[in-house]
Amino acid sequence: MEPGPALARGRRLDEIAEALPQRASALSRLFLTRSSIGISRTEVGVLYALSTQPRRITELAGREGVTQPAITLLVNRLQERGWVDRAADSADRRAVLVELTAEGRAIFDRLRAEYRALLHEDMATLPDEDVETLARAVEILDGLIARLEGRKA
Repeated sequence: MEPGPALARGRRLDEIAEALPQRASALSRLFLTRSSIGISRTEVGVLYALSTQPRRITELAGREGVTQPAITLLVNRLQERGWVDRAADSADRRAVLVELTAEGRAIFDRLRAEYRALLHEDMATLPDEDVETLARAVEILDGLIARLEGRKA
């Protein structure tokens, strides 16, 4: 007997929920092994977060799902490389904001360019309909991410 549409949809959603993080992780891992920059996934995540605005250590730790001491060590490493700097938070002098330096911005831009080049090379061989499907998937994922981020607040 065929499962009902609701059961089939539920199974499909389960498959997608399991597959998405695995595929995103695999893409990140493959990219980082091919990148000319020695950098971890968490370091990339921090640079990405800082690419839009300076952030507090506690916010970075929460975004990356690591402890505050762990993110502090990571920020220290990035600061030693000259990629980030710390500055007093003008809204709260007790707090410190982490921000990208010009060198950090250049590294982040280089990472993005390398990632685009890597994927573009392989995606260029895809049929147009697959490219459109991937573009639509990115739009859908953006909406899903926005909804999930809204729930955290």
